[in-house]
Amino acid sequence: MKTVLVVASKKDKAEDTLIYQSLVPLKSIGQKFTVHFFLNNTRGLSEVYNEASHKILDSEKDSNTDCILFVHDDVYIDDAFIFDKIEDGFSVYDIVGVAGAKKPKIKEPALWHLMTNREDWRGFAAHFAPNMETIGMTSFGISPDAVDILDGVLLAINVKKTKAVNWKFNENYKFHHYDIASTLDALKKGLVCGVLPIHIIHKSPGLEDINDSHFQQSQKLFLKEYGLNIS
Repeated sequence: MKTVLVVASKKDKAEDTLIYQSLVPLKSIGQKFTVHFFLNNTRGLSEVYNEASHKILDSEKDSNTDCILFVHDDVYIDDAFIFDKIEDGFSVYDIVGVAGAKKPKIKEPALWHLMTNREDWRGFAAHFAPNMETIGMTSFGISPDAVDILDGVLLAINVKKTKAVNWKFNENYKFHHYDIASTLDALKKGLVCGVLPIHIIHKSPGLEDINDSHFQQSQKLFLKEYGLNIS
């Protein structure tokens, strides 16, 4: 499986990102992949991801890419078998991640785990403690399994399947909600989303303030587009 990773970062050096640091040992054990870094990035992730996909698929060098893996720059991939797991997952799912949920009810607060019931959560992920020396594992539920919405920390797409239905990331969202909006769009197009047991460590604790103005603006748009119409 030919895989291309896409990473957007505000940093000016790829070497300063956790994702880069995790890719070094993967290369050392013979895993084959290429990486496109978008450094000093100030644009929305959806816009960057769509631009990257377009360039990759139009490039003679990358035209036969099977998988595009979109991953946040503050993620450490701690899984020597990540690409094998994704390739196996593509026999069942068209878009895969590490965490998500079934049966979302579009409502406030518009966060994937709060729009769904606890028994419908799926997947797992580890998080660094503030000292960056210890980690804790968060288990959302079983993995692998099909879901309706995915967290965007890591998303891998089956190029052949997504291209066939002209799926792309929803550019109405810069960061908040881009993942759940885009996976809801995927469902409408008949694509199947799923979580896989891929081991990652995420530095971010997630949304720290639900009253953050950027989140609130994005939530208002998301509720209007996907469910609740508010003034």
